[in-house]
Amino acid sequence: MMTRRFATTAIALAFASLTTASAAYAADTACKVNCFEKRWVYFGGDITLVGTRQKLIDVIHRAAVLGYNGIALNTSGQSPYEAMLKPPLAPIFVSSFNEIVNAAKANGIELIPVSGGMHIPGYLKPELIEAIPTTTPFIVKDGQATPVGASLLPVGGGSFESTDDLWGRDATVSYDNSASHTGAQSIKFAQPLSGGNGKARLFRAFRNLRKNAAYRMTYSVKATNYDTRFRIMITDDGGMPVYQNASADLGWSSVGGGWATDRNNLPLPSAGWANYNLDFNTGDSNIIKLYIGSWSASDTRAGNVWIDDVDIREIGLAHTIRRAPDLGPILPVKVYSKDQTVEYKEGVDYDVKVEMLTLPPTTTIKEGQELYVSWYQSAENMTTKTATPASACYPEYFNIQKQNFNNIRGLLGEANSSKYFIYYDENRVFNWDPTCTTMRESAGDYLAYNFKTYQDTLLKEHPGLDLYVWHDMFDPNSNAIDKYWQVHGSLKDSHKGLNTTTTIVNWTDSMPNRQNPAASLTFFSQLHMKQIIAGYYDDRSSQMTEVKAWMDALDTVQQQGVTGVNGFMYTTFKGNDGYDDLEAVTKYLKERPGSRWPQ
Repeated sequence: MMTRRFATTAIALAFASLTTASAAYAADTACKVNCFEKRWVYFGGDITLVGTRQKLIDVIHRAAVLGYNGIALNTSGQSPYEAMLKPPLAPIFVSSFNEIVNAAKANGIELIPVSGGMHIPGYLKPELIEAIPTTTPFIVKDGQATPVGASLLPVGGGSFESTDDLWGRDATVSYDNSASHTGAQSIKFAQPLSGGNGKARLFRAFRNLRKNAAYRMTYSVKATNYDTRFRIMITDDGGMPVYQNASADLGWSSVGGGWATDRNNLPLPSAGWANYNLDFNTGDSNIIKLYIGSWSASDTRAGNVWIDDVDIREIGLAHTIRRAPDLGPILPVKVYSKDQTVEYKEGVDYDVKVEMLTLPPTTTIKEGQELYVSWYQSAENMTTKTATPASACYPEYFNIQKQNFNNIRGLLGEANSSKYFIYYDENRVFNWDPTCTTMRESAGDYLAYNFKTYQDTLLKEHPGLDLYVWHDMFDPNSNAIDKYWQVHGSLKDSHKGLNTTTTIVNWTDSMPNRQNPAASLTFFSQLHMKQIIAGYYDDRSSQMTEVKAWMDALDTVQQQGVTGVNGFMYTTFKGNDGYDDLEAVTKYLKERPGSRWPQ
């Protein structure tokens, strides 16, 4: 307690000094429109870790001195809010939050919980995870039906024993006979170093595929002293990702019908070859492009990666989602004759297993027969391992979201739960559930229904609750577009689900040749919504340019009638290393002519 009292006293003295120094300036720059009443710092991390907890307390102290009044707190690791949905909790969980709550209270800082993403219901009930309708040809042999397993690559096409012109390569990628997993040679990636174009990629297009088809890519990889991100990405013909796992650059292997315990990693230099696989689904695409390699250069090492024995084969009934009957309509597995004229009966003609059907004695399916199997594949791991959205087509989705908030309210106390920052952001796969027939004419309709119901569910129980949400999934200048990742259908008009009382937290990338913050600010102002600018990300070389661009854009649109921008949030996703510029950014905001920061 002595330390905390001393810190608070020091803060008061420092803040008084800052106030005195700026008094004359403040008299001439009183803000009247688009003033930063809400001055927040975004913090994300596992506060059960001593280092992260102490960093947050330090940020709270510094924020109070600088005149911030809130910390938007997003927790992870062993301290995610959703952990309370599945007790028991580790003792360190509650004690860590108590320490943070006390530090915030002592320094006059409000904690704004950040949670409630589209993945939360799937955390408690994995059968709610979004599932993609899939069809697969099967063939019967020895009393079982398994996928035909057609490969997308010709014989030898992924063993690299001879040059194949359909594989495209960057200059630092070559056929190599110094190392191979099998055969005489493999593909070698020389790590791109600064000074070149920063790319070392192998790529190939596959055309005339069936939509909604499931595939498994297998490959072997070896690395030596390679310290640049090396990843696998699959896009559609327009470059929109079909598969890109934010949790694991090289995917997450399937093992025995489940997921491996760890992500696919480049092996250590002494580990030799490692064998991996990853699953994906073509979704709405009939043309895909496979990319393997690096998109960025290294300043420190000249390492190598070798890849060999690449294959991509069609799979079926892998990570199948069927849903429990108590949740609502189940997702069926249906089996037909090859020409789809005959439908077979589950339990009589077949039983559903992992990646196969077994045929009981009562079956009318014949040996050697080809089948057409319709099923639903879990979207987990196609864009991320930990944040795959759940389906909002079931009441349980909203019940779990409400319980998650109520748990947070009990943990942080009502003083820190008058505001709730809902983490709907870059949601990359949803609107596939056929039970949503009344609301899924488009992905925009689905998301509007989803978020409208979510807001109303919380406000019905907590009428005074002040809600916030990231801008991007509702913004036609950002992600609310016709084609976004593995989202099924156009996201346009998703903003129709926003309550005008919900505040938009706008992180539009304001750097040149990227997105347009002025257009985004104008769009939400025309909807009569309040906004907070989430300014500054993680590139220190451009951080002042970024903040200045935001303020310039705000000045411009204010002259055109934009109002309601009532906050600024220092935003970083670099964890404990992201707060070195807190003072510099704040100083700029305070000293900028026409400052919107209370002096």
